[in-house]
Amino acid sequence: MAAAGGGGGGGAAGGGQPAPGEMDDALSRLATSNHALQNLIRRLGTGLEDLLPNAHGRARMKEILAALKEHGNDARQMEALTELCEALSMGQEDVLIGFSVDAFLPVLVELLGMEHNPELMLLSSRALTHLLEVLPKASGKVAACGAVPVFCQRLLTIEFIDVAEQSLLAMSKLAVEHPEPLLRASGLAATLTFIDFFDTNTQRTAAATAANMCRNVPADGFPLVVDMVPNLTQLLSHGDLKICESACLSFARLVDSFRDSPQHLQAIAGHGMLPRLVALLRPGDREGRGFDVGTATYTSIVKTLAVCCRGSPTLSVSLLEEGIVTTVRSIIKKEEDEGLDSNSLMAALAVMRPLDQLHHTLMLANELLPPLPPDDVLGPLITATARGTEAHQDLFGSGPSPGCLESHVAQHPETLDSYAQLLFPILVDISVTIVNEGIRIRCLSAMSKLFACMPSEHLLATVKDSPIVGYIAGFLASGNSPVMGLALVITDMLMGRLSDDLSQRFAREGIVHEVASLCKRESAEPSPAMDALVQQARKISESRFGPGSKAALSAEQDEVLKRAEEAARLLDVSDSKGLVLAKELMEGGQAVSSYQIVRSGLAGSLQGYLEGGGEDRLSTFVTAFCGVSAEGAEVGASKGDGPLRVLVSKLNESLSVREMLPVVLSDVSGDLTAGLKYLAQPLKLRLVRDSGPDSASLTDYGGNIVLIEPLATINAVEDFLWQKVQHPGPTDPHHPHHQHHSSSNPPAAASPSGAAD
Repeated sequence: MAAAGGGGGGGAAGGGQPAPGEMDDALSRLATSNHALQNLIRRLGTGLEDLLPNAHGRARMKEILAALKEHGNDARQMEALTELCEALSMGQEDVLIGFSVDAFLPVLVELLGMEHNPELMLLSSRALTHLLEVLPKASGKVAACGAVPVFCQRLLTIEFIDVAEQSLLAMSKLAVEHPEPLLRASGLAATLTFIDFFDTNTQRTAAATAANMCRNVPADGFPLVVDMVPNLTQLLSHGDLKICESACLSFARLVDSFRDSPQHLQAIAGHGMLPRLVALLRPGDREGRGFDVGTATYTSIVKTLAVCCRGSPTLSVSLLEEGIVTTVRSIIKKEEDEGLDSNSLMAALAVMRPLDQLHHTLMLANELLPPLPPDDVLGPLITATARGTEAHQDLFGSGPSPGCLESHVAQHPETLDSYAQLLFPILVDISVTIVNEGIRIRCLSAMSKLFACMPSEHLLATVKDSPIVGYIAGFLASGNSPVMGLALVITDMLMGRLSDDLSQRFAREGIVHEVASLCKRESAEPSPAMDALVQQARKISESRFGPGSKAALSAEQDEVLKRAEEAARLLDVSDSKGLVLAKELMEGGQAVSSYQIVRSGLAGSLQGYLEGGGEDRLSTFVTAFCGVSAEGAEVGASKGDGPLRVLVSKLNESLSVREMLPVVLSDVSGDLTAGLKYLAQPLKLRLVRDSGPDSASLTDYGGNIVLIEPLATINAVEDFLWQKVQHPGPTDPHHPHHQHHSSSNPPAAASPSGAAD
């Protein structure tokens, strides 16, 4: 059977030749089966072994094993070890068939301890290394046969550098699959204590081996690693890139192993880990090193700092003292991005940054702020609406707060000012631009915590000119329960502290309307999340937006909304005066909001006006909004950013906050040709039924995965989807593509299936 190329199939290149890993597994299984067969023949009777195929190879292995057991005859043992090393290094099948791991291991371990003869120790350790390479499945037996303590001893008491290096190489093979036996045999100390005595390549092996031993350290294993933390910390400043990256990986794994223990995290960071890791994140702070760490290591450093802060607020304080706020901003907005405006920066984040790096950066930004105090209202709200996410932990922390972070920001208010100036605007832009539930939750959680701990006067200065107030209404209408819950938290928080200053703006931006709409929401099916949202919305409506409140009166007397409705009415009857009125609404410092454009129907009316006429209407629109005639002559002066720019910005803003389709790139290498391979692979789409009031009439196709070719036309996609939503009956003459041939299959792709391939 021919193997498929690209992302599928298990075929290997080279005309069906097995991959190296498959060859190792096959040889290991062959050796194991042969060993069992040999045991059976021994039980049946002496001499029957000669009936097996390849009797010569088995006989030679028996001779080598016998020679290795000749104690006192060093020359004979060295000759046998040399031949065994050669046979194992070549990986000859006829030799491996006659090789018995259980028979050779005890002898090799015994020879490894022959301290009177360094050549015997060197050759035996080399034989064990070759064994691990050619028969990886035997690594468990090697780890359990007593070789590990001997390897560690050879490194802790270096008498012969060649023996020590060979022992380290064997340990590096074992550490990949069996790190715990090495760790419990003081392997970390053996690997790092005398690392400076070796050449650079051997140091790289030692650092990589240490990183493997730091993986999944058991709960009782902290005493086994704590003494070597200073040594690992020194390696963070090493001048070699690979050694430095291995040290970063070691700390990432240690921190992940003890993430729930503040005491252990503080001990791990207690020898200078934090400032050294922060320095690696700063391109201009190389401290004499001539490299920048790779993207994967950079991301792991950010995650390490974030996990440390989440597990120990004391470490958050230490990072704030290190100026981490500026560093977090530089992670998001790198040096090459300094000339970009907000929209271009968000585009760069969405396309060129690894998504997990942005997740961990926002987690770090969130953990730099004190958690919200326990609340009998907000706590249950977030628990109900954000089930399955980390929103509750982001807001309230993972346990009782020791108070050190709260004390620090209270004693150093400039910390919050710096955070509000450097990070808050970026958090706002990310929350509305990048469509990802986890990222939006992190951004809104950080904003909530910032608002909670800022003095009222500083809070007003932070939000009065920020677009976040305009985005809240969109978040409330998004249909995403965790995002809606956090939007209600921010709404209640801002109105509780700044009602006099923000009531009118809350009305103008549509927050009052969206809260009222949420109060009337009813679920077709029982939903604890929606019930909690409706209950909280009703509380806010009664306490903040009740009859006679400033916000309610502002919503009732919204003159801008009334003018927008008038412009929409004029455009509906093809009166060009509507364009003039619409243009006036886009001018001035208090331009119409995106909510008012959508709520009044102005957006739809403007679209209908432009589509209902020819070039004359388009020319009239250009003249009104751009201040130039169709011939390019200036007929007026635009104010501010220009009416057209404001209109497009408001429409984009309205779309962004309601966008629910995340775009995730699996290849951000920057190679323009790398993306071409995706054009040969169908896109996998899951059709999700809308949650609106008319959703009951739609069939739920959520259990199906639809494959669609990337180059399929929009018309073809629409024809396919139209079959899923149209009511039974004759073809709808109003359907824009009713003349096309309709198909129940996705365009140029396989039929929907119940599960992804």
